[in-house]
Amino acid sequence: MAGVLLVAAGYYAAVQGGLALLLTGPAGAFWPATGVGIAVLYLGGLRWWPGVLLGDLLTREFALPLWAVLVETAGNMARALLAVVILQRLVGRRAAMDRLEQVGAVFVAVAAGEVVSATVAMLARQTGGLIEVSEMGVFWRSWWLGGVSGGLVVVPLALAWANAPASVWRGRKVEGALTLAAVAGLSVIAFSADQPLTYMVFPAFIWAALRLGPQGATLAVAVGAVIAVLATLNEVGPFVEHSPTDSALNLQFYIVFAALTTGCLAAIVSERRRAALELAESQRREGERAALERQRIARDLHDSVSQSLFSTTLHVRTAQRALELEQLDATGPVGEELSEIGQLTRGALAEMRALILELQPGALAEEGLVAALTKQAAALSAREGRVIEVDGPDAPLPLGPEVEEQLYRLGQEALANVVKHARASSATVRIAVNENAVTIEVSDDGRGFDPAAVGPEHFGLRSMRGRVADLGGRLEITSAPGRGTVLRVEVPAQSQ
Repeated sequence: MAGVLLVAAGYYAAVQGGLALLLTGPAGAFWPATGVGIAVLYLGGLRWWPGVLLGDLLTREFALPLWAVLVETAGNMARALLAVVILQRLVGRRAAMDRLEQVGAVFVAVAAGEVVSATVAMLARQTGGLIEVSEMGVFWRSWWLGGVSGGLVVVPLALAWANAPASVWRGRKVEGALTLAAVAGLSVIAFSADQPLTYMVFPAFIWAALRLGPQGATLAVAVGAVIAVLATLNEVGPFVEHSPTDSALNLQFYIVFAALTTGCLAAIVSERRRAALELAESQRREGERAALERQRIARDLHDSVSQSLFSTTLHVRTAQRALELEQLDATGPVGEELSEIGQLTRGALAEMRALILELQPGALAEEGLVAALTKQAAALSAREGRVIEVDGPDAPLPLGPEVEEQLYRLGQEALANVVKHARASSATVRIAVNENAVTIEVSDDGRGFDPAAVGPEHFGLRSMRGRVADLGGRLEITSAPGRGTVLRVEVPAQSQ
């Protein structure tokens, strides 16, 4: 009962507000009670209809015949119930005005409900002798637009604030207050100036929609609408230059277009933001699945191929010892073949370990950059027959996991260039740490090149420079034809 009385009081206040505002004959130019009734029944449920009914009856003009009072009240109740049913069918029960279809559904629901209310009120008042037949069209239009404008201000405001997450305004309270102040200030200027500045407030509406979402947009529209109605009521602003009917019509169109355009823009922005968040979440889940799959592959390789290669090296050693025990020539054809098999197997095992390190998520962070590059160098040495040494500290480097990952990829690329292009017989990777930076130096005794002659078509060097630039570091290449190459990377050290 207390809830019903509270709903009735709210509806009664909304009706009195509509009656106190600009009137054009018996039809209000702005009727917020339409939005209050729809919002209460949609958000609270149809069980609150007695409160809406009681509030409507308390505001009735009992100068009308009793049957006309009851008919108008029935039309207003049918308006609210029809609008709620349409909303529930089109957008469900949790509309937050953050989707474009929700804005359209609110307009359809409010407009359809108001068709019933305006039609019933028009027929009741014409039958009761309060309006002439010639006035029926203007009465219906004024009643319908007044209800639609009130509904498009109140219903989106209630839905946006009731169902939207509170985190929308987190950290934006000052911006929100300034935006609403801008809406109010521009509205006052627009409706108090003698010049046609009515729509200068729309940039503030747009800003509210872009930055503050449906909550800020609906609140801004409500502030702008109230100021426009009060200004017109006090015969101030551009709308009072016309007849009362035209003034009401212009005011109603202003409110309707402001509510629809601002609401649509806020919904579109919310949809874009939600799509971006969903895409990021999808990419995160895809990355997690890829990481799990890489981990599974790495585990399978470790448990099968790596173990088989390791067993092969043991069998080769056993066979070589058997040759020695049998006092056979270890440098003969059989011994050379066993030595070759052992070398190939050790190379394959080193390369497999490097591959497993790349596949396992977190392995690089666990073992460190020095150990990872050591394994990579061992794999290349065994496979390519080159001497590649790695020298670096045993302690963990003062680098974050992402930086170590990028430096590992850069080291991989540098060593691959040594093998593919430098034709070097040996290479050295030196990793050093000072108090402010970590340096990696890759040097080789290959054929070298002229760095100044390298054009933009060489993607490898561009890729390296891009990686280092992203890390806030510096890359230097020292080389000359026939004198080898030294690649030096320096990145800022990070606190652990």
